[in-house]
Amino acid sequence: MKNNRVNHRMRPGVRKMLGGVAALALVVAAAAGVEAIAAPHAQAVADGLPTWDDVQEAKNNQAAADQKVTEIEALIVQLKAEVELTRQAAELASAEQHAAEQQLEAAQQRLDTLEVQAEASQAEAEEAAKQAATIVSQLYRSGGVDRNLDLFLESDDESADALLDRLARMEKATERNSSISDKAEQAMNSAHTLGDQAESARNERDRLHDDAVAKAEAAAIAADAALTRQQEQEAQLEVLETQLAALKDTTTKTVAGYEERLVLEREERERLAREAAQNAGSGGGGGGGGGVSSSGWTNPLGGGYWISAEWWGYSGHRGIDMAIGSWTPIYAASSGTVTYAGWNGDYGNVVYIDHGGGLSTRYAHQIQVSVSRGQWVEVGQHIGYVGSTGYSTGPHLHFETLVWGEKTTPRPFMNARGIWL
Repeated sequence: MKNNRVNHRMRPGVRKMLGGVAALALVVAAAAGVEAIAAPHAQAVADGLPTWDDVQEAKNNQAAADQKVTEIEALIVQLKAEVELTRQAAELASAEQHAAEQQLEAAQQRLDTLEVQAEASQAEAEEAAKQAATIVSQLYRSGGVDRNLDLFLESDDESADALLDRLARMEKATERNSSISDKAEQAMNSAHTLGDQAESARNERDRLHDDAVAKAEAAAIAADAALTRQQEQEAQLEVLETQLAALKDTTTKTVAGYEERLVLEREERERLAREAAQNAGSGGGGGGGGGVSSSGWTNPLGGGYWISAEWWGYSGHRGIDMAIGSWTPIYAASSGTVTYAGWNGDYGNVVYIDHGGGLSTRYAHQIQVSVSRGQWVEVGQHIGYVGSTGYSTGPHLHFETLVWGEKTTPRPFMNARGIWL
């Protein structure tokens, strides 16, 4: 029995188009859901944000300053709640995506098991048929019934004994052949039954594949909208918190220094990121790394890391954890299109890249994502920074490799492409 999985996976684009029509309502609803939850509240905060002139004017009068502090503190509470709502909206879509992926993986495992069992039964039936044919051939070569008839016509005792012996051996051979034939028939029936079950499992796998594709698209759209909105909200929050600090500082009468501090803090973060990039590029450890292989692949961190969890290092761990400090730059393992960028449940901030030919990679737990959905990236291009977002106990890159949507062990996957993790 042939495995049709390869044929099915050769047509992801066609299946995506077919699933796209049925998934359109879900995609629109998921994307609209983020805006519906976040937009009304966010607009209210955006309309009511104080300007730096308002803050400076309030500082000139203690009573006005106290009132402005209360106002800004309330806005900060509201804005933090909006950030959380935005995150939850994206997480709802990503949770549905993860559930669909888990169902697909379970269906694929069932299909693989049934196909192996069906092939084993088929092989058993073929072997039993060969054995039966061998016994018949041996009986024919030894003289068979015709020779027994000759012995029967001979009247001496020796001939009678020989006949009885021959008949006894023929009876045993016939019984054995009958047993083997029964075994062959049972194995063949089992192979047919398992084949039917495998076909049913394959149809279910295909259905779940289409469902997973649709939900992945919905989750990507929701995450994209949420990431854009969350970045706006967090920028507003940063300004509010700085304005609040300016109002509470009684050592100065101006706020110009606080505006300057915002710029300096951003510059400091960028400086640290550049230093981390230089250290990662020159550091050792973690195995191979560095340049681009002849097959067009590279190490997503370059070097300087250590492996904190292997593939199946603990239950359900379907990737490899590359531990290194926060704000270490992450690079695209190969060229491709970003299909997901933003928050995704346990992954935290994550980037998915489709490299074509059924190959894709995922980069999870980022502190900050530097690319957007739909963007083309070259091999080795910066796509984000190492962090500890989502389900994580410390800064690291959770790196996954997939073939036709099925997660596979990253080490041999990358080794086959000239990269040692």
